[in-house]
Amino acid sequence: MITAERALLVLCSIILFVFTACKGNHNSQFSNLNLEYHSPVDYDIVLAGNFGEPRPWHFHGGIDIKTDNQEGKQIFSIADGYVSRLTVNKYGFGNAVYVSHPDGLTSVYCHLKRFAEPYEKLFERTGWRDTLDFRFPEGKLPVKAGDMIALSGNTGHSTGPHLHLELHDTETWVMVDPMEKLAPFIADTVAPQAHSFMAIPQAGEGVFNGGMSKQTVGFGQPDTKKQHTVWTLSRDFTAWGRVGFALWADDYSEATYNHYGVRETRLLVDGRCVFRSDVSGIPVSCQPEVNQWGDYDHWRRTRIWYMKSYREPGMRLPILHTDFSGGIVNFDQERPYRLSYILRDYQGNQSEYHFTVRGVRDTRVHARSHFPFHLLNAYQLYGQCLWPLKTIKQ
Repeated sequence: MITAERALLVLCSIILFVFTACKGNHNSQFSNLNLEYHSPVDYDIVLAGNFGEPRPWHFHGGIDIKTDNQEGKQIFSIADGYVSRLTVNKYGFGNAVYVSHPDGLTSVYCHLKRFAEPYEKLFERTGWRDTLDFRFPEGKLPVKAGDMIALSGNTGHSTGPHLHLELHDTETWVMVDPMEKLAPFIADTVAPQAHSFMAIPQAGEGVFNGGMSKQTVGFGQPDTKKQHTVWTLSRDFTAWGRVGFALWADDYSEATYNHYGVRETRLLVDGRCVFRSDVSGIPVSCQPEVNQWGDYDHWRRTRIWYMKSYREPGMRLPILHTDFSGGIVNFDQERPYRLSYILRDYQGNQSEYHFTVRGVRDTRVHARSHFPFHLLNAYQLYGQCLWPLKTIKQ
């Protein structure tokens, strides 16, 4: 006869095995290949937008490189490979070049004014409403890193001249952060900055500062562009039961006024990480889930994204990693809880924000234990793979 203790041990062993088996890096198939990458432009890169910025119903799928608000800048292939596709469209990417690389990645250059002459000769444009799509086999149109492939423009769904550059896993078409390959060419010594956090008591199960509805709290940090920032709120808060948190934050660089999405966010409770987001690779099929990760209703009212530091039920986004409570903080003891947000960009610039929440018993909710899963919270699921990265190839 199997005792309750033995059954629990078996359950814990199975869970640990499953999540350990899933603990791989989705970039492993190409990250070890030694392919040299170059800048797509012949001047210092300044970004107007970065990878993974939250937008309604989708993430920003690449980086936007400024072209001094001009068209006609030379665009170069960022690595060896071959031109695998050329598209022309009034909408979307407009004129776009796809270059497939031998390390399993494909780079996509969008909103172009026109292609390099060898590619323009392959077809005839009939007018501004053209919708063309040409695909080419390996070996037909080889390119080397640094070869000129196009001129920058403002075609398709573009609000001003710039280069939109995407990087994809060729096999799965998962969107990959171009910073993985182009970081050496982009200057950035400014840490991300948090503006405020949102406390979200779970319906019927949590209270924050005496209330059961969402509350936002500003950090009150002055706007400064620093490489490292540590900020502590002097005000204490109270909570009881299950409370989720969300964060409004932006990344910056020294070269421009633009703000960007944050590459990595961690929420720590008493020094233990309960949530981490690492915006490194996003399956195309998960694009609409940005509205679940972010508070879409709040964005509609304010145009401000508060990104949740917990996983909503049913979310598949592989860039979100939590403890076994899904990132929800359970205030079930009458004591101080030390919460910290740690923000980091790809270049390693980091900021920290600390505040204290005191557990104060409230008879309106009953703090519930999450046995047996609370026994496993120390095992951080940084490598968890809750959704296959295989997506429909476009």
